[in-house]
Amino acid sequence: MNNNAGLHQQLNEDIFRILFRESPTPIALYVGKTMEIRIANKAMTDIWGQGDDVIGHNYFDLLPEFEEPGFHAILSNVYDNGTAYKWKEQRVDLMVNDKLEEFYFNFIFKPLHNDDGKVWGVLNTATDVTELVNTRKKLVESEQRAQFALQAAELGTWDLNPRLQTATWDDRCKELCGFRKDDEIKYDDLLKFVHPEDEQRLRTAVMQAYDPVSNGNYDIIVRTVDDTGHLKYWIHLKGRAYFNDNHEPIRFAGTVQDITREILDKQEQQKLIALIDKTADVVAVGSMDGSVTYINKTAYTILGIGSTKEALKPGVEYFADHEADKVNNEINPAVQQYGKWEGEMHYRHFKTGENIPVYVNCFRIDDPLNGLPIGMASVARDLRPEKAARNEQYKLLSLINHSSDFVSLSNLDGNVTYVNTAGRKMLGIKGANEHRRHNSEYLMPDELDKLRDKVNPILMKHGKWSGEVLYRHFQTGEAIPVYGTTMLVYDAVTGLPEGRASIARDLRREIADKKALTDSERLLKNITNASPTVLWMADAQGNITYVNQTWVDWTGIKYEDNMGAGWINALLEEDRTRAGEKFLADLNARRFYEVDFRITRRDGEIRWCIATGNPQYNEQGEFTGYIGACTDVTDKTLAESEVKLRNRELNNQIRQFEFVTGFMPVQLWTARTDGQVDYFNQRAVDYFGAQANEIAASWLNAIHPDDRDACVEAWNYAVNTSNVYQCEFRLKDKDQNYKWHLSRALPFIIDGKIIKWFGTVTSIKAYAQVLGAMLTKEGEQKKAEMVLRMDAQINRLTNLIGDLLDVTKINSGRLQFNKIWFDFNETLQETVEDLQHTTQKHKLIQNFTPTGRIYSDKDRVSQVITNLITNAIKYSPHTDTIIINTRRENNEVIVCVQDFGIGIPEDKKDRVFEQFYRVSGNKQHTFPGLGLGLYISSEIIKREGGRMWVNSIEGKGSTFCFALPVDDINS
Repeated sequence: MNNNAGLHQQLNEDIFRILFRESPTPIALYVGKTMEIRIANKAMTDIWGQGDDVIGHNYFDLLPEFEEPGFHAILSNVYDNGTAYKWKEQRVDLMVNDKLEEFYFNFIFKPLHNDDGKVWGVLNTATDVTELVNTRKKLVESEQRAQFALQAAELGTWDLNPRLQTATWDDRCKELCGFRKDDEIKYDDLLKFVHPEDEQRLRTAVMQAYDPVSNGNYDIIVRTVDDTGHLKYWIHLKGRAYFNDNHEPIRFAGTVQDITREILDKQEQQKLIALIDKTADVVAVGSMDGSVTYINKTAYTILGIGSTKEALKPGVEYFADHEADKVNNEINPAVQQYGKWEGEMHYRHFKTGENIPVYVNCFRIDDPLNGLPIGMASVARDLRPEKAARNEQYKLLSLINHSSDFVSLSNLDGNVTYVNTAGRKMLGIKGANEHRRHNSEYLMPDELDKLRDKVNPILMKHGKWSGEVLYRHFQTGEAIPVYGTTMLVYDAVTGLPEGRASIARDLRREIADKKALTDSERLLKNITNASPTVLWMADAQGNITYVNQTWVDWTGIKYEDNMGAGWINALLEEDRTRAGEKFLADLNARRFYEVDFRITRRDGEIRWCIATGNPQYNEQGEFTGYIGACTDVTDKTLAESEVKLRNRELNNQIRQFEFVTGFMPVQLWTARTDGQVDYFNQRAVDYFGAQANEIAASWLNAIHPDDRDACVEAWNYAVNTSNVYQCEFRLKDKDQNYKWHLSRALPFIIDGKIIKWFGTVTSIKAYAQVLGAMLTKEGEQKKAEMVLRMDAQINRLTNLIGDLLDVTKINSGRLQFNKIWFDFNETLQETVEDLQHTTQKHKLIQNFTPTGRIYSDKDRVSQVITNLITNAIKYSPHTDTIIINTRRENNEVIVCVQDFGIGIPEDKKDRVFEQFYRVSGNKQHTFPGLGLGLYISSEIIKREGGRMWVNSIEGKGSTFCFALPVDDINS
C-alpha cells in the first residue's frame, strides 16, 4: 500500500513538472542568498536566452545583464526583507538569435517562507506583455499621428449624439466654433456663436444630414462670431450622420476647418479681378506660346469681343495685320528671353476692323517657387483719348498763340520756354530763341526787388500772384505797364508744381483811356458847372450822388451836404413832403420824374423850379438810377408866351411841311418832345392802309415782335438824350407782309430846346441799292460789295418771308425748291459772315472741314442756317460763343450749330420741331417768336432728302444739326 502511495505521489510530481515546464507563463525558483536557480521552465529560459542547463547556477552570475535594469537589487531586497515586488510592463532588452530585441514583461518576485517565517527562496513569475505594449504604443502613435494631422490641417473634431443630445468637441473645434477650451458644451448652445445670417442655413443642412435619404452627408461653410458679434472665423464643417436599424440618427460626427484665410484670399482675389475688370486698360494673360487665356471686361468693350470663345485665340490675332511680323519676331522673343517689352502698337477691333492705337507693356510671368516661366501677360492703354487730348492741346496752344494778351511758360527756376505771338510783338522779341532767358530779364531793372521780395514768395506759397508790373521792350528798352497773373502749373498725376505760366495785359491803352476818361470827366464837370441849369444824378436807391455847381450857387448849401437826401433841405418846408413822395413814387415805378417846388435862393429870393429825371439802365437792362435837371421857371409865363408865338410860326411851317411831304416817296413822321408820334405822311398811309391818326396810335404793333424792344429802346434813348434816332426793323404792310426798313429821326431845336422830332422810314432794300450805286460811283468797291451783299440778303429774306408765313404750303407739299450745284462751305461762310454783322456780343466760330459741292436749294439751306444761328444767339443771352461745325461723313454733309445757352428740357427735345411749338413757362416771355422757324427748317431738310436732330442739356446749351445727302461722283 505504501508502494502505491509513493507511486501516486511520484506521478503527481511528474504531472506537476510537465505542467510547470510546458506552462506558457515564465516561472523560476531561486534559493538562498546567492539566488541559486532550482527551477526554471522553458518559457523563463527563453526570456533569459539560455538553455535547459541553467539549474544550479547562480542567478546573478548567469544573468549579469539584469543588474543594470535593477533586477539583482530587487531580488536581494525581496529575499532580505521578505516583501513581494511587482513590476508591470518592464522593458527588457534580450538577445534573440544574436540580436538585441526589446521586450516588455509583468514581473512578480514573491518571497517563500518556512514554518519559522524565514525566507528560504524567491518565486519569480513573468507575463510577456510585449505585444500588448507594442499594440498600445502603436495605438498611441496612431492617435498622435492623427492628432498631428488634425493639428497640421488646423482641423477640429466633433461628435454628437442626437438621441442623448450630448456633444464631444476637441479644443480646436471649440475655438473655431466660438467657445473657450474649458467651456462645457451644452447641446442647446451648439449654434450660440454661429453668424445670425448663417444660422438657418446651418440648421437646414443638419436636418438634411439627419434624413436617411441623403446618406447622412453633411458639408457646409458658415461664419462664427465672438461675444461682441464681430466675425471671428469662416469654418468648413464636414461630417456624416449614422443611423440605427430604424433609420434614426444615433451619431453625428465630423471635422471643422478654419478657412478664414482661404475665404479672405478669395475675396481679395475677387477684388483684384474686379479691379482688373474695371480698369480702363486692356489686360490679357496668355501661355508661353502666345495664346490668350484671359482678358478683362475692358478688352471686350474696347475691342468689340462678343464671347469668351472669340477671345481665346493666339495673341498675334489681336494686333493689326501689318504688325503680325513684329509680334512674332520681336515682341514675343523679347518677352520670352528678357522678360518684358513695351511700345506703341495697334489692336484690331474684332467687329469693325478698326486699328486702335495702344501703348502695350508686355511681361513674362515666372513661377515664384522655381523661377521658371509659366506665361505671359500684357497691359495696354488706349491711346485714342490721349491723341485726342493732344489735338485739343494743339488747339489750345493755337488759341493761346492767337490771344491778344502776353502769354509765357517757364520752368520752376523762372527760365522762359515759350512766348506767344502777341507777347513777342508786345516786347519786340524777334529771334526764334530770343525769348529763352530768365523771367527777370523781362522786367525793368527797378522791378527786380519786387520780383524777388513779393512776387516769387507769394507765388510759391499760394500758387498764384496778380498785380501790375513793368515789362521791358527788348529792342527799345521802353517800360510797358501790364497787369499780370503768374501761376504755378501742377503735374496732373503727382500734384507737384512743374512750371509757371504768366498772362499779362498791356495797360498802355487802358491807361491812355483812363486819362482820356479823367480828362473827359473833368471837362464834363467844367461844362456842367458852367450850365445855367441844375444837373443832378441819383443811384438806384434814390440817393443823390452828384449836383453841379449851379445848385450849390442857387442854394448856398455845400456840395457834400446835398448828397443822399440832403438836397430836400433846400426846398421850402411846405413843399418838401410833396416833392419827396413824388420822387420816391417815380423811383419805385422806374418812370420819368417831374415835380415843381420852391427854393429860397442864397440871396433870400423865393424861386419856382421844375425838376425832371430820366431813369437809367445798364447793358443788362438793370435800373441804375436817374440823370436829371432842375430849371428855374419863375419867368415861365414870359417864356411860355414866347414859345406859343414861335409854335404858331412852327405850325404854319408844319402845314407847309405836310403839304410838301405828301408827295414824298418815303414815309415821313413827326413826334412830340415826349416821344409820342403825332403825324404820318401819305406814303405811310398808303403803306399801312390806315388813317394817320390810327397809325400814330398803333404803329408800334406793326413792328415785328422780335424787333420791337430794340426799336423802343433806341427811341427812348434818342428822346432822353436828344441824340439822332436810327433803327432797322421789319414793318408789316397792309397785306400783312413784313419788310425791312431803316428809320431815322432828328430833333428840331430852337434856342437849344427841342421843339419837334422829324423822322423818315425807308425801305432797306431801296436804301441799300441807292447806297451801293453811290459807293460804286465813288470808287469804294469793297464797301459797295458789302452793301450789295446786304441787298442780296434783303432779297433773300424778302423772298422767304412769304413762305415762312404761309406754312400751309409745307403742309400741302407745295413748297418750291430751286436746286443748283454750289460749294457748301462757301455758302455757309457767307451766311455766317452776314449774321456776324448783326450781333456785337456773340462770336460766331467757324470750324469747317472740307465738304465739297452739293446739289440743293442754296437759299433754302442758307435759310435753315440763318434760323439755327439766330436761335442760338437768341437763346444764349448770357454767353458769347456760337460754334458752327461742318464735316462730310458717309455720303452726307453735316452741319452742327452749338450754343451754350439755356438748353432744352429732356422731355421737350422731341417737340421743338413741331409747328407753333415754343418753350413753355416763363421763358416764352423772354424769347419772342412764333415757333415756326425750326418746324420750317426741319421740313426743308426733310424735303431735301436729309435729316435734322438736336442734342441738348438744360442749363448748358443745345446743338442743332442737319445732314444732306451728297452725290460722290458729281461733288
